[in-house]
Amino acid sequence: MRSLVPARLSPRRAARWPAALALLLLGSLAGALGTSAPLPSQAPALSCQEAPDPSGGPWPPGSAIPVRPLPAGITGRVAFYAAVYGTDGQPLRAVQLGDVDALHPLASAFKPLVVRAALQEVDAGRLSLGTRLETTPGRRSIEGYPAGRNTVEQLARLALVRSDNTASDILHLAAGPERVARAVGALSPCTRILHTTKALWAAQAGLLPDVFRPGVDGAGSAALPLEERLPVAQALNRRAQDLTGPQVEAALDRYFHGPDYDPALELAVQNTSTARAYAGLLARTLPGNDLKPTTRRLYRAWLADGCCKPAHPTLPAPFWGAKAGSGWRILTLTGAAELPGGQVLAYAYFNDGSDTLDAEDMERQIPALVRWLDATLTALAAGRPTP
Repeated sequence: MRSLVPARLSPRRAARWPAALALLLLGSLAGALGTSAPLPSQAPALSCQEAPDPSGGPWPPGSAIPVRPLPAGITGRVAFYAAVYGTDGQPLRAVQLGDVDALHPLASAFKPLVVRAALQEVDAGRLSLGTRLETTPGRRSIEGYPAGRNTVEQLARLALVRSDNTASDILHLAAGPERVARAVGALSPCTRILHTTKALWAAQAGLLPDVFRPGVDGAGSAALPLEERLPVAQALNRRAQDLTGPQVEAALDRYFHGPDYDPALELAVQNTSTARAYAGLLARTLPGNDLKPTTRRLYRAWLADGCCKPAHPTLPAPFWGAKAGSGWRILTLTGAAELPGGQVLAYAYFNDGSDTLDAEDMERQIPALVRWLDATLTALAAGRPTP
């Protein structure tokens, strides 16, 4: 899985910040400068609830949440929601931790919705799997990127299996960011897929002050109606193409290592949702039932091949598609599985504001979390508390 944190390192670790830099940052904040400044606080709590949960929330209703404690070492704000959904899309039973109606940044967990939108363009005949799209300097995002002209099929696989930012952005622009935002908003009013990766990072790094002012346009903008946010989002997506990927990476390097880092901006510029809303959205979209047979087969194969789920899960699922995301103090794990009886189980794990700074160190939490997920989802599928 590719980190969302910029780096200029050896090819083997080209998408990572080494732990040494995180330690250096902590040292500079707390020691070398003679201060004891704490880490910035997490993003403000903004809530959104689409509809009451007919399953009664935690399963069984009225009991303690039947999930074992999270693995050791996890800090910050955590929201987790998982449910088994009926054929009507309503949750039959669910488990949860934290405030599942609080908005969180999605990191790369939004990319399946971008790829799905591009594949819908293929199904509609406006694109084809063989359509070649060029990686221009304006379309190139941070980190490694696919050079030259690549097919829609190649870019979609890169976006899901390798979480490639440039591949995702090229498809996002081809599908139309406004069209994607409106389609997602119609399915899930609490979910906002507004910005390409390059646009959100450029905005957070302060490179587009004529459109978004980091010191003024804070987290509160995340709660604005979709129609009020679309003009700014469109401007950010357009203006970000005037910048190069290396320009954005260098600005992010300064931003994350400097005094201007503000966790409130995570909600203002990143694509966001709530754990409850996103799990419900994934239950309806990750199986790919609204795609044609060819695009559906590819979509499911890429999701099944990506990060992060057990190599040999105990969850009995003929199909389990998953997508994760990581960044500065952020880790997200999301997915949906089809159960033998035909029901869909979907989940969203959001962690932000962590005391762990480095994306690579955040990713080291994934193996233990995946085991925790497998046990929790297996128990939920079977209709019994987790041991």
